[in-house]
Amino acid sequence: MAVLMLLAALCGALANLVHPHRIAWREDWSIYIEARALAAGFPLADTADARKIIQARSHIIFDARPATDFKTGHLPGAVSLPFDSVNSEFQNVAVLLLTGQPVLTYCSGLVCDESFLLTRFLRDQGFTNVVLYSGGYEEWTRAGLPVEGRP
Repeated sequence: MAVLMLLAALCGALANLVHPHRIAWREDWSIYIEARALAAGFPLADTADARKIIQARSHIIFDARPATDFKTGHLPGAVSLPFDSVNSEFQNVAVLLLTGQPVLTYCSGLVCDESFLLTRFLRDQGFTNVVLYSGGYEEWTRAGLPVEGRP
């Protein structure tokens, strides 16, 4: 059994080395999403930017986390659009959007890629004014800022 496990781990490691979308085993995950967003040309928002956007009510705010996380707390005014079910949920929120309308996306925090994937999805749908708040819910609450939906 141990030999079989060792062979499986070795095969997995070798496959990762040759795969074009490798798993970053030694990546600094705290900047990984931001680096991917910048490489894709997505504008980034920090907590101060997100706070201004929320206060001005200038953007539609999409929470890319699972619906259960959204229910336990979310940024003020946010709409749930979980990336894990974006294909079925998008039609429900598409009526809120115009192609040039400002949008802010976020998820759990710096190591969560759901907001990056949602931003890319929205860009692919033709929405060009999408900003990614990579610090997400974690940085927002760490700053002591108000949330909605907490029990």
